Amino acid sequence: MGIWRDGLARVCSLMVVLSLAVGCAAPAVQPGQPAAEEAAGDGEKTKVVWWTEGDIEPALQEAFVEQFVGTFNAANPDIELEVVFQQNLNDLLRTAIQAGEGPDIVQTPGPGFLLEYQQAGLVLPLNEFSTQYGWKEEILPWAYASGTLGGDLYGLPLTFESMVMLYNTQVFAELGLTPPTNRAEFDAVAQALKDAGLLAISYGNVGWQPTNEHLLGIYLNAYAGSDAVYEALTGQRSWEDEVFAGAIEMLREDMTTQGYFAGSLEDYYSFDWQTFFSTLASGKAGMMTIGTWGFRGATEYFADNPEGWDWALLPALGEGVEQGFDLAVGSTVSINAASKNPEAAAKVLDFIYNDPQRAASIAQIFSFGEFVVPIQFSADDFPSEADPRVVRFLTEFSQVTGEGRYGYTTWTFWPAEAETQLWKDVELVWSGELTTAEYLASHQALWEKARADGAVPPIPER
Repeated sequence: MGIWRDGLARVCSLMVVLSLAVGCAAPAVQPGQPAAEEAAGDGEKTKVVWWTEGDIEPALQEAFVEQFVGTFNAANPDIELEVVFQQNLNDLLRTAIQAGEGPDIVQTPGPGFLLEYQQAGLVLPLNEFSTQYGWKEEILPWAYASGTLGGDLYGLPLTFESMVMLYNTQVFAELGLTPPTNRAEFDAVAQALKDAGLLAISYGNVGWQPTNEHLLGIYLNAYAGSDAVYEALTGQRSWEDEVFAGAIEMLREDMTTQGYFAGSLEDYYSFDWQTFFSTLASGKAGMMTIGTWGFRGATEYFADNPEGWDWALLPALGEGVEQGFDLAVGSTVSINAASKNPEAAAKVLDFIYNDPQRAASIAQIFSFGEFVVPIQFSADDFPSEADPRVVRFLTEFSQVTGEGRYGYTTWTFWPAEAETQLWKDVELVWSGELTTAEYLASHQALWEKARADGAVPPIPER
């Protein structure tokens, strides 16, 4: 899902997809791992199997099974849904599907993985089910489009994410600060925090080097603007354009000369999840740029001071650029082409999206870090105990993106090789071993290769 995804697997999977397409002698599913069931006979229950991520705490697994699986099975006495929490889900799923087996419901880490399965003919088109259940009307348009490949729907978004600014409310109050909305305000707030002996932004990439791409996506969208990014994603503008060079240079300056992130580049390379959250919560830093999966970390690390954090839109960094949310799909769900029960599987998928109140309750189990489906929410859809800051995000996200104020995250809309080069080689730019021009020239070449190979994920129209 969306928190620490294996970005390197995206590169490896480009080679694996060839074997998926032509077939190979794949090992059998491990003992005890359910496969797509045969269609049930008269009077029997139809079984639907769904494999999902296994790195979820047992208590949360139990709550999900009770509130989603149990509720679905009670409402559908002719179907038995079984959810299996799989460690190393993506690897196990690929092995099983190669063998024509695996679960009825295929869960991937995002649209790039979905593209591979679709190109290999391993997932079913969902157009008829979408018409039957009205998914296009229920799911936010950009998210629906992210699973549409070649004009057909193949996957539905299971978790959506965005990047936000978390900040320590006590620090901001003591220094008389408000969340910055543009570059000038951002510089002023960062300098005020530094003058007070604090870190401007607590963040780092220990344990997950692709954290770099979080920052790259922020600067590309907030400096160059989402229209320019869209033009590059769709081949209408080169990634070597000066507006993108300006974004990369601004980030380089903020990482090195300004020391906005963790205080220095060296410290950025030493901060892990626990360090950057504890630093923010203890008041040693004022801000944090992070994905909305960070709501869960804020809840945990501010447990002794629950009102000590809040979030804000990221500041616009370029002239004429508006604030907005960057779009991201953390995982998708599809129907296995080998499933014997696609109609029943579609009924399970519909249960995810057809009730905003139930969807909000399921997302709350995971502190709104997973299973956050991109549908229209209103404040009334959320349980009374839901954190009002998260409710505000989910309702504002629909409003702001509906106004067209949105950008694009690299892990959702970039081809695998180009995405990896982006977050990996930027460290050479920061160290001075690569120029920005060289870095962007390599990036443009990988995009040209991806277009030639048909490896570009779907880009929703603006």
